[in-house]
Amino acid sequence: MLEFFIAKKHILEKKRQSFIATIGVAIGVIVLTVSIGIANGLDRNMIDSILSITSHVLVLGRGEIKDYNEVKNEIEKIPGVKGAVPKISTQGIIKYKGPFGDYVSGVKVEGFDLEAAQKAMDLDKKIVEGKIDPKDNKSMLIGKELLKKMGAEIGDEIILVSADGKELKLKIEGAFQSGYYDYDTNLVMIPIRTAQYITYSGESANSIDVMLDNPYKADEISREIYKRTGLFNRTWGELNRNLLSALALEKTVMILVFSLIVIIAGFVVWVILNMLVREKIKEIGIMRSMGISKNSIMKIFLIQGLTLGGFGIILGEIVALSMLWYIKNYSIAQVTSIYYLTKVPVEISLKEVSIIVLANLLIIFLSSIFPAYRAGKMETVEALRYE
Repeated sequence: MLEFFIAKKHILEKKRQSFIATIGVAIGVIVLTVSIGIANGLDRNMIDSILSITSHVLVLGRGEIKDYNEVKNEIEKIPGVKGAVPKISTQGIIKYKGPFGDYVSGVKVEGFDLEAAQKAMDLDKKIVEGKIDPKDNKSMLIGKELLKKMGAEIGDEIILVSADGKELKLKIEGAFQSGYYDYDTNLVMIPIRTAQYITYSGESANSIDVMLDNPYKADEISREIYKRTGLFNRTWGELNRNLLSALALEKTVMILVFSLIVIIAGFVVWVILNMLVREKIKEIGIMRSMGISKNSIMKIFLIQGLTLGGFGIILGEIVALSMLWYIKNYSIAQVTSIYYLTKVPVEISLKEVSIIVLANLLIIFLSSIFPAYRAGKMETVEALRYE
């Protein structure tokens, strides 16, 4: 109890230094927590955008899948599978004559079983303009950004040129928005029958998109699909390995860089406690002569460092979580317009907050222990000779 009283007295006596140490720790915690929260949110938003319109497990087989409807039905029996969508993927060129002149561009063409896509991919929820009739083989869905670039409107006709040079006149029935810019500017969707016609595929598909209730169980369901159908398949993690590795590396580097601020804050605490030990040499000598043990002297300065650090961590987390709440609930117009977002995504777990708090406490403890040890090992005669 005596140690707490003396430590409190030291903190209140040196209000300016105590304030600087607390604010330093708080700033480090704020920067680290906010940066991790926003980085997690952006990473998750990108992954969710990709997964919203691409397969969680892509069944490729070993060439054309002729009996794709039977395979689709078999896959949909697996627990955890939301739906399976046979498809044909190809490249093409679109030609459009609009009020602003001719528009010609290469696009990625996806021929879907649109009825299955409405169930498995929630396709209707992604259509922001118009609609799609799965039975109309002359209809087409295009990305909203592509629609803007073309200067076209719903109901306009365009010409789709296949990789083999076959031309087909189609009508724009709707525009979709996936939230992933590359898809919204380069992807067009057509009925699978139309895709079979322009690619001379007959009654076959070249892949099946499998959508899951939980995309993070893709590896488990991938093995089950292979066990039941014998068809080669790949998970979304394997298909996007480079992107996921880049995101992980970016986050790791960011954490390391911002952790330097926390280390600097710990150094500030170390400097302030060292200065205090020098200033309190006389008091240390008096306390030692009164019979106060070396361990008690150490505890006084250790308690002081941990108290300053603890207040800084608590203040930092309160401010950081408040900032994340504000960013999540009140979009920042300039940021969302630049990064193709409707709002700034934020995500941070209790586990991550706990790790940040514990890591900061460890740094503060290490910063406090050395000045405290220096004060504790000081002998009575050495301390009192400064009197």
